[in-house]
Amino acid sequence: MKNEPVLDMHTKADQLLDLTRAMLAAAQSDDWDEFELQEQQRSAMLDMIFGNPDDMESAKLHLADAIEQILLIDQEITALISQQRDLASQELRHLKHARQGNKAYQIAADDPL
Repeated sequence: MKNEPVLDMHTKADQLLDLTRAMLAAAQSDDWDEFELQEQQRSAMLDMIFGNPDDMESAKLHLADAIEQILLIDQEITALISQQRDLASQELRHLKHARQGNKAYQIAADDPL
């Protein structure tokens, strides 16, 4: 059937978009294990799609639309990852300051007046 490759490409493009949305949801939920699982599945799907290029124009257009949406969602994911990195950096600074304060307290406590 002539339309099968087009439908197959549409399905794959939709699956890519679903996986990307799942990645965003996992990142928003701070579930980085699930994020990585979804990202691995998306990478495998991308390899499968671009390993077998399809010359049908309709399929290419649908895939291009899905990729545009994926790129927009990836921007949100990147922002969430940056936000998480910044929070981790802040927490590390806080822990260092707390450790310094604790060390100063111990020195003062050990110092006989």
